Amino acid sequence: MEKARICLLDKNGKEIKDKTIEVMFNPTDYSTSLNVEWGEGNQNGMIFSRSNYGNLDLKLFFDTYEKGTDVREAGIKKIVELGLPSVEGEERKKPPVCLFQWGKFKFKGVIEKVDQSFTMFLSDGTPVRANVNVTMKPVVDEKDILKLSGIEACRKLRVVKQGDRLDTIAAEELKDPLKWRMIADANNITDPLNFPGPEDTGKVIIIPD
Repeated sequence: MEKARICLLDKNGKEIKDKTIEVMFNPTDYSTSLNVEWGEGNQNGMIFSRSNYGNLDLKLFFDTYEKGTDVREAGIKKIVELGLPSVEGEERKKPPVCLFQWGKFKFKGVIEKVDQSFTMFLSDGTPVRANVNVTMKPVVDEKDILKLSGIEACRKLRVVKQGDRLDTIAAEELKDPLKWRMIADANNITDPLNFPGPEDTGKVIIIPD
């Protein structure tokens, strides 16, 4: 039976081979969610706006009782480390992007939460059995949105470039610079006067109808 695995991705989205974690036992279950947004149509009722993928919740089981070794060293420690910033310098606070894969199911995201419950111990207190619940927050880029969300069927997308402003984007895309607020509202931009900031360059935004 194929084993589920969690691996660290590099900045190009490629798997870092020596950072792959193969789980001890396949998940007892996992859950995902899909949030669909609808808008008001003119005469035909509701119209589709976009889809947003929610978190992935995994339930994993680890057991090293027969080996008599610390269960935390069987993969749990490495999973926890995936939730810690690993990049030095200016981007040191950027969380590592990971990929969970089991068979044909794949989920790209960052570790948002790891709950560890140790249920069996050796006489010296070493934990040898644990239930680990992992929550991953989805991370999507332009290609992921087009592939997974179906958004290309209903909205135009634009990659924010250095030097852009909301009014110039509105002028180019909507032929009216005064429609910048429509773009701000569609993308939940709370500080439009200072958009885009350094962290917004390269971000994919929606151009409303």
